[in-house]
Amino acid sequence: MDIGRTPPANVADRASAIPLRALLDLTREGIAYVGADALVCAWNAPAAVLTGIPAPQALGRDVREIFVGGDAIVKVPFDGSVREMRIGVETAEGLRQLHAAVLAVDFDFATHGWLCSFGPERRHREIEQLKNEIVTAVSHELKTPIATIKAYATTLRFNPDAVAAERDEYLRVIDEQADRLTRAVDDLLLASRVEVDQLLRRRVRVPLDDVVDAALGALGFDQAAHPIERHTAGVAISGDPELLREIFRHLLDNAAKFSPPGTPIAVDGRCDEEAAVVEVRDRGIGIAEEHLPYLFERFYRVENELTAQAGGSGLGLFIVSALARAHGGSVAVASEPGRGSTFSLRLPVRNQ
Repeated sequence: MDIGRTPPANVADRASAIPLRALLDLTREGIAYVGADALVCAWNAPAAVLTGIPAPQALGRDVREIFVGGDAIVKVPFDGSVREMRIGVETAEGLRQLHAAVLAVDFDFATHGWLCSFGPERRHREIEQLKNEIVTAVSHELKTPIATIKAYATTLRFNPDAVAAERDEYLRVIDEQADRLTRAVDDLLLASRVEVDQLLRRRVRVPLDDVVDAALGALGFDQAAHPIERHTAGVAISGDPELLREIFRHLLDNAAKFSPPGTPIAVDGRCDEEAAVVEVRDRGIGIAEEHLPYLFERFYRVENELTAQAGGSGLGLFIVSALARAHGGSVAVASEPGRGSTFSLRLPVRNQ
């Protein structure tokens, strides 16, 4: 039955479609192109893996016979909007549920069809969970400083006489919370640009002391609460100075958050012909062994009473790891509960 107009020719038979087929096979998602008559015209390698149906058996077959719920694919209207749906495929192990996104396309007013992307429903749930984690992290990190700024600003506005003596202190708190808000937004934006080509814009040699000073300045770090013990004289590191500053901002902030007031934080650096190695060591609460493999994952947080008080989005160490990789380096951690943590950063030495 012809559902619409003339179906497109099988893309496998068109030389001009070779780049398209290569593109389809690059993705891990299953991709199918369904013509106006509901017959499958394109079927990539991941589609064959996900369904157990090789391309020769899928091409030219009615999509409604391939997928349980496949009739929903050819009912998607030509309004330019993507429709998400659940479809299934019968396998030897039973019905396999898939999550699909379908777009109706009209190329030349003579040909139309449906482009369908699909993958395991588990992957879709993981994506939805990640979205929820992002929303939670954003809400947690932004809500507190916004509420504080609002409270202090409102007090100053409506009770200026009552708080005249505390005016400067109130303004200081507002300023600090505005800086915290800015850092949180910057971290969220930075975490979305984790690919090397997006991150590393330039590479220069810079003294390690200069990078540490820049990181401390960006933090407004209180060295009275946590004295910095440096063994960094003569050590230079190679990279983008702004991104290197972000690495040490997070490492130093992390060390301070989870260390008792008055305990020092050590920064040790050494350099050989191939790489610079920098260690940031604290004497804080430490990290249990079971958490260590996951510390550098996005949004991962060690949940206990002390970490809940310290706050944070769970992005800091993820950003550190991403930036280290962007520089061709790596970061590792060694820790023991009650004895502190040591983060070791290794960066290749380059002249430019």
